[in-house]
Amino acid sequence: MNDGGPAFPYPQTIGKTILGMSLRDWFAGQALQVIHSDGGRYGPEGMEQVAKYAYAMADAMLKKRETTKREAGT
Repeated sequence: MNDGGPAFPYPQTIGKTILGMSLRDWFAGQALQVIHSDGGRYGPEGMEQVAKYAYAMADAMLKKRETTKREAGT
């Protein structure tokens, strides 16, 4: 799965792992803010659905990002 690479890369690494969160995780966190902006309350089952939706949105953003980069020739 394409996670978009590191969201905020910096030169310090441990082995081959770049420290920090993936761009996919960051996108999901941003989507989660929008999803919760309606002030809704969710039970345990609802939270699973919200998390699933946030990552689905992140995946869609990564896909669109790749398409846009290819169209721009970068």
